[in-house]
Amino acid sequence: MSGSASALAPQVPATPSRAVMRLVERAVVDFELIRPGDRVAVGVSGGKDSLLLLAALSELSARADLPFELRAVHLDQHQPGFDRPGFDRALARLGATCEVISADTWSVVSEKLRPGQIPCALCGRMRRGILNRWCAEHGFNRLALGHHLDDAAETFLLNLLYGRRLDPLKPATPASDLPVTTIRPLILVEERKVVAWAAEHAVPTVPCPVCDSFPESRRRDVKGVLAELSRIQPEVLASVRQALYGGAPGDASEH
Repeated sequence: MSGSASALAPQVPATPSRAVMRLVERAVVDFELIRPGDRVAVGVSGGKDSLLLLAALSELSARADLPFELRAVHLDQHQPGFDRPGFDRALARLGATCEVISADTWSVVSEKLRPGQIPCALCGRMRRGILNRWCAEHGFNRLALGHHLDDAAETFLLNLLYGRRLDPLKPATPASDLPVTTIRPLILVEERKVVAWAAEHAVPTVPCPVCDSFPESRRRDVKGVLAELSRIQPEVLASVRQALYGGAPGDASEH
């Protein structure tokens, strides 16, 4: 019977570490990502990044000094092979509920793809457009997405190498035609901290069944470049964080 009792024991809450929360709080304050009275929708895909974002903003919303409304939103894009039971398990692990929007973007994307073309950019634009419209229609003025520091570094290098411009990923991006601003509260958080959180708390995550099926992409190439740079300079991402977003050099020592 002791085994059954152990299996029924409540799990430890999957709360983010103090280091992660410090970086999230710094991003929110320094870049004015959330203000008192804001209504924030969190785009939850089921991946580790968006799940940590939801956990971190849930912690932040419980504080009395920054009152804001928070709601998790998931866009069901009708992608073949999406692990719906796994997504439900992830939400249950966080003790969260989620608004589900159904929109068959996959049929549109698959019709427009040229042979060998990777669908991520087109899919991402459509996803953001739908989520922005949902936010505007339901009175949410902030859409929070789970981009982290590694994403920011990769985007900067992609824009430099292929776009020939110095254009970092912005902490906040207002929509051009709607009263909604996309915010990125994890933008100062290294991906390794996201991975460690999911592993420590046994948070089930759901990979994208489409993007992960394409083994070659420029972003994966750039991720490899960053991995090589980290062999020369182990704190390369901390350097990128300070160069792009400011802050004290001591931030690099947080774990």
